[in-house]
Amino acid sequence: MASTPTRAVNLTRQLVAITAVLPNVEGTVRRGELDCTTRLQPTPASQTYTVRLIYRHGRRPRVTVIDPPLELHPGADALPHVYPGDELCLYFPGEWNHHMLLAATILPWTAEWLIHYELWLTTGHWAGGGHTHTVGDTVTYLPTRDA
Repeated sequence: MASTPTRAVNLTRQLVAITAVLPNVEGTVRRGELDCTTRLQPTPASQTYTVRLIYRHGRRPRVTVIDPPLELHPGADALPHVYPGDELCLYFPGEWNHHMLLAATILPWTAEWLIHYELWLTTGHWAGGGHTHTVGDTVTYLPTRDA
């Protein structure tokens, strides 16, 4: 029996779901692209980060931290678990699909990434799991959900 393809969640519905969880979000849906900025504080002991999420159907959601600038651990040459341009690497390919709400997946995964980032800044060890992979000449990491 053939499976019924799932439909992508409408971008306006994505933004409404995000604002229901994070009322301080500033976002727009324009020309087929969702672009929103919000502040996340992953734990009460964490600093607050301003993150930007850009999503267009057919592409992966792109998340960047715009404030404060991400720093390197003193012994590191590069940030762990990022794509070129310091876009956060949040999930394995195929783990996120267009029928999922960004508010229930990408944004919590971003908060989780930020917790691991803060620990990495202190210890120099990335505790978030994952695999190394190469994008062009850049080595980065794919996270695991079981971490």
